[in-house]
Amino acid sequence: MSQQDRFEFFEKLYFHELEAREQMTTRLQIPLALLISTIGALGFMIQNLDRDLTSWWVYAFVAALFLTTAFILLSGYFCVQSAWGHEYQMTSFSTEWKDYHDSCVLTFQGEPESTREKLIDDAFNETVQTKYIECASNNAAINADRAFKFHLTIKYFLWAIGFTSLTFACYFFGSLDKSVRSKPTEVSIVSAAPLKGITMTTKPSPPPPPPPPPPTRFVRDDRPSTPPPAPKNNGK
Repeated sequence: MSQQDRFEFFEKLYFHELEAREQMTTRLQIPLALLISTIGALGFMIQNLDRDLTSWWVYAFVAALFLTTAFILLSGYFCVQSAWGHEYQMTSFSTEWKDYHDSCVLTFQGEPESTREKLIDDAFNETVQTKYIECASNNAAINADRAFKFHLTIKYFLWAIGFTSLTFACYFFGSLDKSVRSKPTEVSIVSAAPLKGITMTTKPSPPPPPPPPPPTRFVRDDRPSTPPPAPKNNGK
């Protein structure tokens, strides 16, 4: 393998590790979104849990919820460890490499003109190649560590999904949703709304009194009887 081939090989390794860094960052978005969705589902069940129930379903629900929370915390911990806190190495800025090339020119300016250009190029390429090797080696170790923690993130998340399913099974088959049970609704009337102009009565008005009875007829034996009055015409 020629010197140019070795240079291109280490250059590819350097950029390969940088691409792996970007791919790892993209992959971490998937478990992060799934963790948030799972936490939302657990929050929904906890919010609608009927806390007045005391049965084995409730105890099983609490136990499954505890295990689910533990695995979610483990998965979230390794997700954070895989996403942040890593220091990658990269080559210097272009202006610094320009200054370094100028330094090489000044260093070898006293050499014969026939070999001066080759010495400058060899020194510059050797330095760049060394930087590629150092950065690629450091970045490869970081990517390997992040990949392992990403594996643990997925592993514990799958456990969390399993216990989340068990939690939902207890919630559903145990009828732990508080909206399932119908509860009497207490209605209290603070005050009656007054109606102006209308007298509200709670009892029907009594019927009018009957008409007065006819006068008493007095009869004496020493006087003739009074003839009965003629009947009144009532329109019939």
